[in-house]
Amino acid sequence: MTKSWEKFINKNIYKNDLKSIIEDILKNNLSSYFVVKLKWYEDYYRIRKWKIRVVFIKKDDENEIVAVDTRWWIYKWL
Repeated sequence: MTKSWEKFINKNIYKNDLKSIIEDILKNNLSSYFVVKLKWYEDYYRIRKWKIRVVFIKKDDENEIVAVDTRWWIYKWL
């Protein structure tokens, strides 16, 4: 089953850049990004690229993607 954020990436014009960001998040290679901790949520972080936000849960050994969407809709899904 395809996750909703995967559908969003496939329809987006920046899909190659977004796929590389997702790969870096999953590999825990976050040194080249400006990562912001979300208020009110424990262990939730976001990376911003243009008008698109990638929200993920940061864990010790791996990360989990929660949502990928535009800045207007991203926080609706949290």
